[in-house]
Amino acid sequence: MSFGIRSMRLTDLVAVEDIQAEAYSGYFLESTEVIAQRFQLSPTTAWVAEREGQVCAYLVGYWSKVGKINPLNAPFALVENANCLYLHDLALLKIAQGCGVGKKLIQAATEHALRNSAQALALLSVQNSKAFWQGFGFSEFVDLEAIQQENLNTYVDGNDVAFYMVKRL
Repeated sequence: MSFGIRSMRLTDLVAVEDIQAEAYSGYFLESTEVIAQRFQLSPTTAWVAEREGQVCAYLVGYWSKVGKINPLNAPFALVENANCLYLHDLALLKIAQGCGVGKKLIQAATEHALRNSAQALALLSVQNSKAFWQGFGFSEFVDLEAIQQENLNTYVDGNDVAFYMVKRL
């Protein structure tokens, strides 16, 4: 199975919603408005994987600062003096899982970050994905300011936990 990686387009947002609906439990589903707002503020930091013209995975990021966390389902604003590419959301349809698609999307984001002189990649690990991200060189970052810890806690639901993780470049 061959998957191509390309920059996300506005017309891909319908497919992104479908992928998100399959990949996440109800708690983590973001509204269409939030997804569109993030994409429109940072369209060069979003990628999709497709096979035979069908979008089956995506990775959405935006420029941020290490240690800054945006609350779940809240609009965000671009930050001044960004030093990292924050990987906000990686999701795959089941048909794309186990095919190396996630790795290809992460590689595209890493290359973009390096070309733009980022110091790090950052993300939140949810739904038991910490080991997955550690496999790509991410480590838990625990030196969060109190407000950022509160923002992190918006991603915690029931027995689930969330971890803020960083990979220095």
